[in-house]
Amino acid sequence: MKKYKSIVNEEVLKEFHVIRGRSLMNHVSNLYDIEMAIGFASLYCPEVVEVEDCIFISEFYNDNIDSLRKQFATRKDIEIFVNSWSLETLLATNCKINYDTDHIDEFARAIKYFWQLRMKELFPDRKIVVEIGEEIMGEIGLSVTMYQE
Repeated sequence: MKKYKSIVNEEVLKEFHVIRGRSLMNHVSNLYDIEMAIGFASLYCPEVVEVEDCIFISEFYNDNIDSLRKQFATRKDIEIFVNSWSLETLLATNCKINYDTDHIDEFARAIKYFWQLRMKELFPDRKIVVEIGEEIMGEIGLSVTMYQE
């Protein structure tokens, strides 16, 4: 038998405030309902829109390509700007992240992994980068973005 590990470190479960299962998968199935699971599936494999030569996460695009082209010199800068997202915004507005215990880095790696798969599926001939960083394009804290090379 050969085992292939998850992209998420299973050991992180031991550090959760409330543990509701023997594995991360079991924990989620015991804690969340189907509506939440569908929402997270959409988060990991989002709707994407292609506008002229730019690729955007649909949720972040405001149908403003003309003003973006005036504001930014390159397609890459436009895509970085539109697709930048502070991962802290996923959490409740009254929740402060403790970077030592809240494992936002695990979440960021999962977002990166799935967004890369999604882009490769939709645009197999394009070089699309999904990047994690601090305060990308003015976002707060740990952020993610994507752009074409």
